[in-house]
Amino acid sequence: MRGTRERVSYLLLSVTGGVIFQVAYIRFVFLEPTYRALHLTAQEYGTVMSVFGAVAAVMYFAGGWFASRFPPRALIVIALLGTGAADLYLTTVPGYGGVLAAHIGMAVAGMALYWPALVRVIGSLGQARQQGRLFGFLEAIRGVTSTAIGAIGALLVSNALAPEAGVLRLIGVYGVLCVLLAVLVWFVLGDRERDTPAATGTLSFAVLAAAVRNKYTWLLGGSIMLMYCFYTTLGYFSPLLEHRFGLGLGLIGIIGVVRTYVFQFLAGPVGGFCVDKLTGSTPKFLRLTFAGAVVCVALFLILPERAQLWWAALALMFVLSAMVFTSRGVYWASITEARIPEQQRAGVIGLASGLAYLPDAFLPALSAWWIGDPSTNTAPHGGYGALFGALTVAGLLGLLLITLTVRAQRRESAPELAPAPVA
Repeated sequence: MRGTRERVSYLLLSVTGGVIFQVAYIRFVFLEPTYRALHLTAQEYGTVMSVFGAVAAVMYFAGGWFASRFPPRALIVIALLGTGAADLYLTTVPGYGGVLAAHIGMAVAGMALYWPALVRVIGSLGQARQQGRLFGFLEAIRGVTSTAIGAIGALLVSNALAPEAGVLRLIGVYGVLCVLLAVLVWFVLGDRERDTPAATGTLSFAVLAAAVRNKYTWLLGGSIMLMYCFYTTLGYFSPLLEHRFGLGLGLIGIIGVVRTYVFQFLAGPVGGFCVDKLTGSTPKFLRLTFAGAVVCVALFLILPERAQLWWAALALMFVLSAMVFTSRGVYWASITEARIPEQQRAGVIGLASGLAYLPDAFLPALSAWWIGDPSTNTAPHGGYGALFGALTVAGLLGLLLITLTVRAQRRESAPELAPAPVA
């Protein structure tokens, strides 16, 4: 970064990343209080989140088109204003249809407008050799921002006369912050579209067809998708700890902040260090995280649901969070390590991204159907046993795919390591 303005812009943009997605993913910290605050059932809220995930998956493809045709500052500001408006609209408790519409709007704003524009601007703030640090610290600052505001939110919810009122107040705070950040971005970022390089590598039919034929699209996209299954269901551990192991709601909020946000900015750099210094390969490291995640959910399957064992459940959840977030910080580095041809890379990333985040389109609704209403101590469709069983299968499949990836890369690198023939 060349000067003070670039540094301030970088910090401001990183902070927006810690705010804009918080209401869309508030279930990771406050699952039950949120759907009660919005006057929804657990199943209705799960369906809303699945629709949000499905729209978001489609918007990842559309994002490249927007980013290549419109100024990034305008896209970021519009996305922040739109998300802020949706957040504030939710505080009116608009009913199922209104909540669904607000989340669709957040998916369009966040994934089609905001994220690709953010990546363009962040990339333009430094030279090629600085990209790793730029995006690494982007994730760290997002995590610090989310942790600080999430901690305040936990206090709001725990100190409110009713948790539902506290959640609505917190959603309103996020909405106001989005609007304020939009104004700051407009004036601080300046006219960066003049020196922000245009996006390249549009997703033509030929590029997509080549990506479909590339084995790494399915090996890497599939393995990331299976690890993302663990990530997208972490929010459902809160009612488990509360209703099955007897932890209080205030403590649940703090645990949710630590599990979701603290691990975000701590575990990502740790994962990068492990890849660089220990395994020397992202897929090899992911194989270890999949093995650790499988052990955790398998132990949850056999752990008796007794209040005296709350410490064991909490420890398993934190170890699982470490596996999820250390892998989350590095798994896209597998694309570079796979040596995918440059002309195919955009297509592979696009298809793999749509595949990777697909669990958001069905797992929230499915998890809600399995678990039912934990507060009534009923689980008509298998409960947490079904959830942990499914995650165990997902982890084993992920272990298989990532092992196949390691073997494929080993075969492709073997000719380079073979000694040259003697003349």
